[in-house]
Amino acid sequence: MSQKIVACEKSVEIGSPVVLWNAAGGLACPNRRGRSACTQHNSRLNNKPPEPAAEYSIADPTQAYDELKNSVYQLIIHYDVCYSSHHCHQIMTESTFKGSHFYLDLDGTLYQTCDLYWKTNTAPADDRKGNERAIHVEMANLSWEALQSESDWHKVASDQYRQRKDRWEFLLPDHWKKTLRTPNFRAYAARGYGQRGYFSRQINGKIVRMWDFTDDQYNALIRLSIGLNQLLPKIRLRVPYDSKKKRTPLDRIRNYSTFEGVLGHAHVQKGGIEGVSCKYDPGSAFNWPRLRRAFASEIKHPAFPR
Repeated sequence: MSQKIVACEKSVEIGSPVVLWNAAGGLACPNRRGRSACTQHNSRLNNKPPEPAAEYSIADPTQAYDELKNSVYQLIIHYDVCYSSHHCHQIMTESTFKGSHFYLDLDGTLYQTCDLYWKTNTAPADDRKGNERAIHVEMANLSWEALQSESDWHKVASDQYRQRKDRWEFLLPDHWKKTLRTPNFRAYAARGYGQRGYFSRQINGKIVRMWDFTDDQYNALIRLSIGLNQLLPKIRLRVPYDSKKKRTPLDRIRNYSTFEGVLGHAHVQKGGIEGVSCKYDPGSAFNWPRLRRAFASEIKHPAFPR
């Protein structure tokens, strides 16, 4: 399987499985757009419904890459509130505007859905310009929908995690389990919280309860972040951090529009303005210290040549 991610036809190896949109089993973004800061495409693609695939050509990949490196400086992390990446892709396909550059499945498989030159509409942010400056990754996780008491969309009949000794396993339905690329994969939360298993914290005014992502997802996300930093250096290997409280804040940050690095959807979008909703992902269980430690280690001892 490929381990490459692609921007303007330039690729880097990230040391983690990646299924490209144009490969067998690939998932192609259904609603990509052009970025307004980039000029190597027909500008009518910037804010229109999807055109035929042949219309999405890059006139000069070298010039396009220079423009992309100068204009994109954020990786935004999302949970997809879905059972798996194939489930997420189904939801995106049913929409007339949604999309994401990457899906990150339970088993750590990354799906790149289009060349990073293109924009996907996943997080407008509170200035409505967020998609222009960002790359997006949707991590498979049901969030609070995994709790029977809070499941409004999926209306699950029982909690979707079961404790097995000291670990919490996601009870993935067979229909979606068959879409995972790792045979017989068992989706265990990387961490559990006490006897209940799920984490609970307030984010942008809402109490968010959810079980953790898998270790495979964290490992792949770290590799993706490092690879993106190689391709698009303005996406720095750092996360928001409050040095006084010694933790990553969960609410929208003040410098959300200028921060260069890796953020959550909640860091850039609190909503309260017309057409922009309040967001909470990647949620209460997401392990920000794990990313921060991994980035510090990579900066000090690079695993890949730069």
